[in-house]
Amino acid sequence: MLSLLISLLPVAFAGTMSTVPASVTIIILLSPNAHRGAWSFLIGSFTGALLLVGGAAAGLRFMPVREGPDPNARVAVVGLVVAAAVIGYGIFLLSRTRSTDSAALGRMRTRVGSARPWEFLVLGLALNLRPKAVLLSLTAGTLIGLQDLRPLTGTLVVLAYVLIAQAEILVPIILRIRRPERADAVLARMDLWLQRNSQTITGITLLIAGLFIAGLGISRL
Repeated sequence: MLSLLISLLPVAFAGTMSTVPASVTIIILLSPNAHRGAWSFLIGSFTGALLLVGGAAAGLRFMPVREGPDPNARVAVVGLVVAAAVIGYGIFLLSRTRSTDSAALGRMRTRVGSARPWEFLVLGLALNLRPKAVLLSLTAGTLIGLQDLRPLTGTLVVLAYVLIAQAEILVPIILRIRRPERADAVLARMDLWLQRNSQTITGITLLIAGLFIAGLGISRL
């Protein structure tokens, strides 16, 4: 279990480097709705990630490819397909011009002050449907599903992964609670750093994760 969690760290780290959820969290924390909005957003994001990662892991574990004369080969093919998608997306991120979501975040700043808790909850759920978020969840679920884990162990691994991947939201919230007098300046600097570096870091970690999944798949052939 520990070795699997270690292998999941590159994927989880790529998730923590996602600019949009972190920036949305910071916007919420700097708004009048800081307390209730941030926690509702975290719950929504955590739930969405849990459903995606858990669903991918369970789907791979119980899908028909595990039946038949050569189930390992079929599971390996699934892993290699996912690895190719992850590596391809990582290369795409590293090769494209750095972009930001300033327009969408600008609209978010205008609405966050009047938003209701359920809207933050829905927003957290919805951000899990971004292409990168779906791909990372599929990657983590594939890594977990390729292992022959007992249901309880698999559930604990999924929970641990999602908790680590949600650090981009959880860390700013904890910072605001523990050091409210310094939080605004630190959060603003954190937001700028993510805007500058998240695309490169995510691309590199996706390449590493994709190569690991490919190796795992090849080992089953």
